[in-house]
Amino acid sequence: MTDFQKGSSDQTRLTAKARAWLLGVAGAILAIAFWAGMAAWLRGGGGAISRLPDPASVAVELANYARGALWRDLFASLQVFVAGWAIGTVLATVVGLMIGRSRVVAGLLSPVIEAIRPVSSIAWVPLAVVWFGFGFTSKAFLVGLAVFLVVIVYAIDGSRRIPPDLARTAAMLGMTPLQRFQALILPGALTEVLIGARVALMAGWGTVIVAELVAADSGLGAHLIAMQQSYDVAAVMAAMVCFGVAGFVMNGIFSRLETWLLPWRPREVAR
Repeated sequence: MTDFQKGSSDQTRLTAKARAWLLGVAGAILAIAFWAGMAAWLRGGGGAISRLPDPASVAVELANYARGALWRDLFASLQVFVAGWAIGTVLATVVGLMIGRSRVVAGLLSPVIEAIRPVSSIAWVPLAVVWFGFGFTSKAFLVGLAVFLVVIVYAIDGSRRIPPDLARTAAMLGMTPLQRFQALILPGALTEVLIGARVALMAGWGTVIVAELVAADSGLGAHLIAMQQSYDVAAVMAAMVCFGVAGFVMNGIFSRLETWLLPWRPREVAR
């Protein structure tokens, strides 16, 4: 590729990123404008929802929360999320590789996992509380379980994606099973695992909310339920904004990490 072509490609990518950013900002502005209009309409007696605070009221509550317990609650929620997400991802990778590469293990574990996967995280809350109480362990367990059930699908798929011809060629060249696993199976599976781990980010973060709504005395979810019990709708929506912004930032960071770890994956360019 010539310097001119490389520069043109970089400029196209930069233009696409700028366009995507501008569209995202425009979408956020439209959403806030719609929200403000709905709040004004409902205050005038329209619709069935009688209590919808306007964006300014939520912004005030968000500022008050930021001057108070926001960072403590955010840290508590992130602790639960990171522990559960890491444990769930590692366990799913190990079990997924075993299922993907062994028919015996697949026959033993696949039916159990497929039976558990449709069960919502909310259904596991009472059992987690009975087993582990209302502390950190029960919340991390719920997050880890939600992440595990997402990532394991990608781990199994990745471990089975090695072309048979490539595996046979490696065997003909004298590679041992361990060498084939390290050079072929593991890299292919980890590519899919990283994709699954990113998908599981939101599943795990959403489970933090569920766990803290039921089994916590600290964290964003505990603050949200406290505000709900006091019927402070603006404060409830401010807590929801915190959840959304934190998830958005985590997804952006992991997207950057995924691009760095998997540079060979094609990236879509907006048209």
